[in-house]
Amino acid sequence: MTKYDGIIVGAGIVGVSIAYHLSKLGYSKLLLIDKGGVASGITGICPGGIRQQWGTEINCRMAKAAVQFYENINTHLEPEETIGYSSVGYMYTFHSEEAIENYKKNKELQNKLGIPTEFLTPEQAAEIVPGIDQESFKLASYCKTDGFVDDAYHVTQGFADAAKRRGATVINDEVKKVLMEGQRVTGVQTKKRGEIHADFVVNAAGLGSKELAATAGINLPISFETRRILYTNRIEKRLIEPLLISFEKGFAAKQLSDGVLYMSYLGESEKKLSSFEFKMKAAEVGMEIFPPLEQVEFRTHTDGVYDSTPDHQAILGDVDGVEGYYQAVGMSGHGFMMAPIIGETLADLIDGKEPSIDIRSLHMNRFKEDKLLFEPSVV
Repeated sequence: MTKYDGIIVGAGIVGVSIAYHLSKLGYSKLLLIDKGGVASGITGICPGGIRQQWGTEINCRMAKAAVQFYENINTHLEPEETIGYSSVGYMYTFHSEEAIENYKKNKELQNKLGIPTEFLTPEQAAEIVPGIDQESFKLASYCKTDGFVDDAYHVTQGFADAAKRRGATVINDEVKKVLMEGQRVTGVQTKKRGEIHADFVVNAAGLGSKELAATAGINLPISFETRRILYTNRIEKRLIEPLLISFEKGFAAKQLSDGVLYMSYLGESEKKLSSFEFKMKAAEVGMEIFPPLEQVEFRTHTDGVYDSTPDHQAILGDVDGVEGYYQAVGMSGHGFMMAPIIGETLADLIDGKEPSIDIRSLHMNRFKEDKLLFEPSVV
């Protein structure tokens, strides 16, 4: 019977990043298991934005490290086909003095950590996003080194291929439970292959992580939030390059490299809106900020789900009292952009090394110790 160094459950972007970084540390007998295959879940429909404009230090540090990885992703992963990454920036618009004051501390934090976020007047913002309604907002923030990847599947496959070249194996199977001997993890029970044993197991199962953790006696504080993305017809003209966001209006939009725009309405009432009402609301708030959206028409939409925690922060690391079990779960919508550094820090932790970024604040213990770390800038 084959015994693996480690088993990673979930072949989304987080799982394959962990496998890649473990393989770099010399772990050649790794098994990635996913019932649908690489990027078959939420990762496969991820829009691909990479931003550093966060409101907590841990997220700023992780996002900055992730951007540095994505800027050199083809050197790191050596994919067969070049992965396109563009440093197009993120722009936030602020429509009230209160919102500006609230964001100032975020900007100060980002700048302190070397993230070049700057405030722009409406006139300056219009130089970067021609056509934006300068009368609709008071100030904007912009970080030119924030970026974008059009094809999340390509990125995820690139991580998986790089790990496989160092010996990792990827299989399609459903993990039914984590196997235990006392308080020690010994492997997993799968639907097709039965028991598979390993020295450690990593739960990176995304939307299935809560159910999987329960089989090891772990209650993850994760809930599920729906997000809808609207896609337009293809526009030959480049209407907008940065990802444009208004938290106050509940709006986000970005033009992909093929000319299609994706848009979303982020209002709290979106769950109550029909598909038609959602489209109308997105168009309404979008055209208020960016009138050129009158040129587009909605063609399709995709519904995604966030695996959210109470403080909208990931849960990373081991679990007290469960030896050989690790988790990278509860990504709260920012797993793709943080994946490179999450993979690196988890691999270092498993290997007994000191991670380059201290992730102890994202340990599961924060929930029982009442040390939640609320992230204010969740889209």
